[in-house]
Amino acid sequence: MAYQVTARKWRPRKFDEVVAQDHITTTLKNAILSERIAQCYLLCGPRGVGKTTTARILAKALNCSDRQGADPCDTCESCQSIVAGTSMNVLEVDGASNNSVEDIRELREVVRYAATEGTYKIYIIDEVHMLSTAAFNALLKTLEEPPAHVVFIFATTEVQAVPDTILSRCQRFNFRRVAAGQIAAHLRVIADGEGIVADERALFLLANRADGALRDAESLFDQVVSLNAEGISADVVEQVLGLVDRSIYFEIMEAVVEANPARVIDALDRAVEAGAEVEEFTHGLVELLRHVLLAKVQESAATLDVAEEDKVNYETLGAAFATEDVMRMLQVLMDLEGELKRSVSPRFRLELALVRFALMGRAVDVGELLTRIKALEEGAVTRPSVGAKPTASNLSRPAPTTARESRPSVRPEPPAPDREVDAPKPTEKAVLPASESSPSRPPVVSTPTAEETLQPPADDSSRGSLSFEQLSARWDELIDAVRGVQPALAIFLKGARLLALEGKSIKLGFVADDRFPMAQVVKNRESIEAICAERLGDVLRLNCVVAGGAEEDAGEKKKVEMPEDDSTVQSILDTFDGELV
Repeated sequence: MAYQVTARKWRPRKFDEVVAQDHITTTLKNAILSERIAQCYLLCGPRGVGKTTTARILAKALNCSDRQGADPCDTCESCQSIVAGTSMNVLEVDGASNNSVEDIRELREVVRYAATEGTYKIYIIDEVHMLSTAAFNALLKTLEEPPAHVVFIFATTEVQAVPDTILSRCQRFNFRRVAAGQIAAHLRVIADGEGIVADERALFLLANRADGALRDAESLFDQVVSLNAEGISADVVEQVLGLVDRSIYFEIMEAVVEANPARVIDALDRAVEAGAEVEEFTHGLVELLRHVLLAKVQESAATLDVAEEDKVNYETLGAAFATEDVMRMLQVLMDLEGELKRSVSPRFRLELALVRFALMGRAVDVGELLTRIKALEEGAVTRPSVGAKPTASNLSRPAPTTARESRPSVRPEPPAPDREVDAPKPTEKAVLPASESSPSRPPVVSTPTAEETLQPPADDSSRGSLSFEQLSARWDELIDAVRGVQPALAIFLKGARLLALEGKSIKLGFVADDRFPMAQVVKNRESIEAICAERLGDVLRLNCVVAGGAEEDAGEKKKVEMPEDDSTVQSILDTFDGELV
């Protein structure tokens, strides 16, 4: 007998032998057993997954005289003639070469004749999407109301090209791509049946290369067996198909973990010198990172369709990388795949990407990073250096004070003896008002404390020496500093009027119509105060009032109570972050 390729020799002859299409074969078997036979079946899906094979099994089962359940016997005269392609009751039509309206008209004339043997006359039209529009239209009436003895079976890889008028008259079955594990298991059955020793890793390489098409995997199997008919190893598969050695991929990823770009380039050079194409190498690296990502996300490589020895390597790499790192490398390589075909120097582009992987920093969890920053800020506040000027970092957490203490009155009263006041500089004198001092009592001169004695002499910009004139002169400078951080906030400050500097309190005046700008300034008060402390070297408090008429502090605006059932007003307040005043 003449040699037959594996795809034809091991073609399924029964429904249960069709690989990975149980959802279709089970439905067809039940339809045969219950005699619920439709006038047309549409089998669609990718190439090499069993569409035409299933159509032939269905045709044999419908006309088999000695059917065993739902499966054909495969020994009767009808089954043998269908296998040999000589049956007068089962006609296979190639839609690509018989796509004209004249071919469909001829078919319409033939369908009127009853079957010569068996029950049904079956027409299998392969690649039905290649029929012309006129041919589809000519088939509509016959397809909708065919003779009782006629069954149509369509097969196509592009179901989107079939008109909806045809689809509505058919029972549609969608074939799936075959998983790599199922392809490898089927190749194992073929290898054992042929007496060929096959390595598990080699079978998975063939399965992954087939990309879900079982017929492609069987063709690749024949190609590898032609080189060495006694045994199939991973090295042989890589040599025949031009694949890259998997160990090089793992070596490159280990070099990335070690941040060793020299080792990365050396591994890539060895792969290219062995004959690997840059596009093929990139595709293989994407596949490896995909498996690493799945092992990382699923916290195990047990469900991956790879050889057992590779699962350990994927779990090891998954433990070495963060999920964000793997996703970032995958995104770079997938973008690179589309650019390599148009690139003048694809190898250099790949080298650049791999070196970037080796030198890029590792991803850090945002929550952990914020915790570190918070700890540093708290340490800066609790342990300030002696004599250090206040900055935005150590002013981010001011000491808690009451609202009344944080807002000085318009006319400051002299501090009581038991209240804490800012200590004057050693060179200045603190004099009590005449109304509280005895006429014959000399002015009281304060004595500098030990902490003040340790501090260096203050210059004109030292703490406590800022005057209103100096603040006015540098107010535009402060607004520019705020503009660098929050431009909109600087606009609101520009529209305010600097009224006074009362002790450590800066009083800003807003007109009555500027409620929103004043509210935004109050909302971002801490940021402005931090910038003032950094620029002026003094801790100042910012107070906003309504200028003109009765002064009203922005911190104590009288709020209007809103009815509980007024959802519209509440929605507007939530949208614009506002309040009723």
